[in-house]
Amino acid sequence: MGFFIALFIMKKMRYTLCLISILAFACTVKKTATTNTNAVETTTNNANITDKTLGKVSHKYRSAGCKTVIEVRREGEEVQTLIPKDALPASLDVDGKEIYFNFRVLRMPQPAGCTVGQPAEITDAVKK
Repeated sequence: MGFFIALFIMKKMRYTLCLISILAFACTVKKTATTNTNAVETTTNNANITDKTLGKVSHKYRSAGCKTVIEVRREGEEVQTLIPKDALPASLDVDGKEIYFNFRVLRMPQPAGCTVGQPAEITDAVKK
């Protein structure tokens, strides 16, 4: 009889341990908040510019119908022209302003009026 009582207690302990481990795992899983990846910061912070690209905002194609472009000059390469998919904030969308930003080139057609450049998603932009 003592054997059956011990077996019953072991089963209860096993269920309790399983329940505790599931709860502990569920509580430690990080919940990621959804953020707008197109949001752009407008403050300058030197710690934020590491691993970012430096570019110059240009409006030189506005007469052709292309809104804003960003020109990136890299050493030993020709100028890369990026066409932002989303509009830049007004504080950054100033002709000649230099900005730090991250970008991802998009595989989509150029907007109407833009014959030069590559469409790109611009994120984490800050003024120089």
